Amino acid sequence: MSETPAAATLDRSAADPPRKPARWKNAVRIAIALALLAVVFWIVPWRDRLTWPERFGETPLVGHVVEDSAAAPSADIAFVVDEGAHAGERILIPGSELEKHPKLLEIGLKSNVTNLARSPWSVIGALLLYLVAAMISFQRWHVLLRAVDVDARFWQVQRLGFVGLFFNNIIPGLTGGDLVKAILVAREHPEQRPAAVLSVIVDRAIGLLGLALVASGALLLQHGRFDWMARRLNLILLAIVVAALVVLSRRLRRILLLDKVLAAMPFAELLKKLDRAALAYREARWQLAYSVGVSLVVHAMILTAIGVLGVALGIQIRFLDYYGLAPLGLIASSLPLTPGGVGVLEYGFIYFFQAAGVQPAAAFALAVSYRLVQLVVSLIGGVLLLVKHEPKIPDEVIRAS
Repeated sequence: MSETPAAATLDRSAADPPRKPARWKNAVRIAIALALLAVVFWIVPWRDRLTWPERFGETPLVGHVVEDSAAAPSADIAFVVDEGAHAGERILIPGSELEKHPKLLEIGLKSNVTNLARSPWSVIGALLLYLVAAMISFQRWHVLLRAVDVDARFWQVQRLGFVGLFFNNIIPGLTGGDLVKAILVAREHPEQRPAAVLSVIVDRAIGLLGLALVASGALLLQHGRFDWMARRLNLILLAIVVAALVVLSRRLRRILLLDKVLAAMPFAELLKKLDRAALAYREARWQLAYSVGVSLVVHAMILTAIGVLGVALGIQIRFLDYYGLAPLGLIASSLPLTPGGVGVLEYGFIYFFQAAGVQPAAAFALAVSYRLVQLVVSLIGGVLLLVKHEPKIPDEVIRAS
């Protein structure tokens, strides 16, 4: 096979030796995760709470909503107090009162989990959607590998993709499954190590771009409901387009002295790797366009799975809201702030879904149920590790995880 310009670009760039992550950085990320989880558990009630100042004062009443009494958003709801001076009292809350004061009744995490347990077919549907989406995303990575002359087989890439997913979710480390995928694909193609490793970076970047595009389109269709979110997301997308034009244009690189600027910036080593990855795929235009298109399909399926889980939990919002709000939480959780995005996803869902009137317990339950779907599907990678006898993952990667 003749060498493409993209592969030549990578071959001229030796892979940088991995460095052991600083322990203080790991400690900071773990501390951030614990702090976010503490905030989440502080604002998420376990049991249902009724706060009706006009009748019972400012102190919330702890109890439970009578089963099936909250089937419709405008229906009257029966609430039974479980403890305190009003224990055993049955309170009828008019639907009109709830419409005027949505925060009057707060559904707890326990009730949300119960709702999900009553909808096993919804959980199965979400699992199947996520499984198919994962396999399609691995096929996208296969196309990106072939674009830089890494002659990986389709099922080999599927296997490595599931192994990476396993490390992302079962052992959610500070490095994540991307590092494991990069190591394994580089071992299986040692003669094309730089191309194989940098394909993982490009695959992740295109995945995030696709997620942002889906969110932007969904928010655009909301006709101003989440205008402030749409404006900020569109600014991010505009910045990505401008950055891509600067990086891929030889003339702009020379005019802006891009190489010198990258060398002088913080995280210079990481920025150089991303720059090499972009240059490597400069000639693979149709593969990049195809990959962006596939990303839209993949994330539409994943967000549909999240929406199915939301309906099973009893969240009563427009289904389109899931396509506009969930991506914002997913993008936030992809930032390297905490191990596996723990705490960031949960807090992100609570923060963004509150704009649609979703209560904290329901948003938290949605984030956790989505994590469980990811976890179950990623077990396929664990099985493949056992059956296919993958090469031993280096000890330093396990320690970082």
